[in-house]
Amino acid sequence: MVLEAIKMKEEKDLFFFNKDEERTLGCIGYLRGDFGGGGREFWSSWFPHKFDERNDEKFKVIFDAIINKLREPTGVLHDRESMRAYCRTQPHCKVDHPWGEQWGFRILTQDYALYLRCIPTPGDYNFYCFCYDKEMVMNKLAHDRGLPRYCYGFIPTSKEEIRIDIAESGYTPVDRDGSMKHVLEMNRELGVTRPQMEAMKVGSMFGWNVPGADPRSYDEYGAAIRKKHMDRDDR
Repeated sequence: MVLEAIKMKEEKDLFFFNKDEERTLGCIGYLRGDFGGGGREFWSSWFPHKFDERNDEKFKVIFDAIINKLREPTGVLHDRESMRAYCRTQPHCKVDHPWGEQWGFRILTQDYALYLRCIPTPGDYNFYCFCYDKEMVMNKLAHDRGLPRYCYGFIPTSKEEIRIDIAESGYTPVDRDGSMKHVLEMNRELGVTRPQMEAMKVGSMFGWNVPGADPRSYDEYGAAIRKKHMDRDDR
């Protein structure tokens, strides 16, 4: 289990209830809790959402295991002071909110995407954990960016075919003796264009919020579009 920062700016909305898009996002429900007046208790309530049919035995086992792991002495949900101490070491995970300091973290499993919002402040709920069907939420993030859920890429130096997934860093090796031709054929079968392929590659390497992670930054052949700058005579 890995507690990590979000990769796409659009993911910040997944830390909050979104009634208009909870079905398209595959929201299963959320857990809300606090550490009590002394900061060492653990009170929580589960709230089902539109995709509650995914709240089956498999989900319950995985979700309970994750929460129990986070409640261990070294976990962010152990108590309020532990949460505050951990969050202060993660300034890049701060969540903008008018009601004070809050932090947000992401946990991805094979089938689920969990977005944990932490509020280590007395007198308030201390955490919200929104649970989504991973495939649905990633499909929604990809669609809104004009990108595929995943695509294939090629590393010329090692002749390695790779798989690139939306909103994830790095890649998954597919074939260590591949070719660009085969990669293009596989992407064509998926309906993935060259601009999308290039944007996915840049996103996986340099972050999903840089201009190069936008397919509109490339022409139909996958070449970067250079912005034209006016010279002094044109001003």
